[in-house]
Amino acid sequence: MGIQVYFSRGLRKIRPYYHKRTAFAKGRWFRRTLLDVLVNEFRSYSEHHYLTEIKKGNLGLIREGRTLDLNEVLSSPIRNNDTVQTLSHKHEPPILQWSECEEDIPGIKVAGFDIVYENDDLLVLNKPSGIPIHPTGQFYQNTITELLKKHGKTALPCYRLDKLTSGLLIMAKNTETAGAIQVKIRDRNMSKYYLARVKGRFPHLSSLDFHEMLIPFPVLSLVTQEESPVYTVEPKKRFPSGLSPVKDAKTNFYPLKYFPHCDQSLIICKPLTGRTHQIRIHLARLGHPIVNDPFYNVDNVEYPTRSKFIIKVPDWTKSMYSYEQLEQLFGTFIQECEKAQENKTAARDQLEKCPECGSLLLQDPDPRDLTIWLHAWKYEDPQGEFSFTTALPPWADE
Repeated sequence: MGIQVYFSRGLRKIRPYYHKRTAFAKGRWFRRTLLDVLVNEFRSYSEHHYLTEIKKGNLGLIREGRTLDLNEVLSSPIRNNDTVQTLSHKHEPPILQWSECEEDIPGIKVAGFDIVYENDDLLVLNKPSGIPIHPTGQFYQNTITELLKKHGKTALPCYRLDKLTSGLLIMAKNTETAGAIQVKIRDRNMSKYYLARVKGRFPHLSSLDFHEMLIPFPVLSLVTQEESPVYTVEPKKRFPSGLSPVKDAKTNFYPLKYFPHCDQSLIICKPLTGRTHQIRIHLARLGHPIVNDPFYNVDNVEYPTRSKFIIKVPDWTKSMYSYEQLEQLFGTFIQECEKAQENKTAARDQLEKCPECGSLLLQDPDPRDLTIWLHAWKYEDPQGEFSFTTALPPWADE
């Protein structure tokens, strides 16, 4: 039986299905048993649940081409080049419904996604909010690359956009084209412009109507620049490896329009480096976070201690904190995550379970939580070989 898709309350949902997957073990798992990794890094289920799944053969290890038996899986630490194999009754989270009909219109739409440009080498889409680009985590069928395959197109993303972020997605139909574009991006030989709607009145706002400023392209002269390093904090990796290396980052911001009724601004963001979340972090450090950012706008966040640390401490390696103080702070990040997980677990006790696999049947997310007001608007290179612009997102003009 094929994948069954249905729609409900603005969400695209997939009925649970069986899925086999293999993946190389991560380096931090080496010298630990599979059960230890599952219990301590994937806390959605109890140790009893994972042990039962291992005994059923739904979780296992492949080593040098051979599937390990039950005793070996339970007793043998994971090694380099081991492959983790899973057979699961997959419950994919829903994503935002982007189209009433996932239709194909040559040159206009594919799977309901708007086509910005297409030729033999490229497929450029206007990505909707709330959908991952490629399989990751719990998502597989509900991803752009897998949806395109079902509509007869195989394409590789040339860069990443977060699930929540909308906008220009340049995809290559072959590895040669993908490599060429990725080289341009790595060499910083590609200008990228994003639109964002942020909290407060942004500096240098003009009285011009922003439609006039966007036709054909705004004069980017009134600039606010933020140059500060960025990094990630991952409590599951523990201290100090959970604090990633610090990387230099620079972003230019240009004002477009102020919305006085809600004290918000529409701006253009031009990242001059390509760091993870750098636009969102830099805006938060300027005091103008993206209005509905779930991680860097402290009015919205689930882990406020961690988010405030990233915003207020641009470089943890040169901060006022000693090694011992950083370790203690990191402990609070872990406690914060564990507390949130406990609250979720307590809430889940009231939920029904899947009669086939025993998984909890989680409640649907609020569609508003699956979007962020950040939109990849325009990409261009100095040679003029690549120059693409999307339509404006709805939140840019209200």
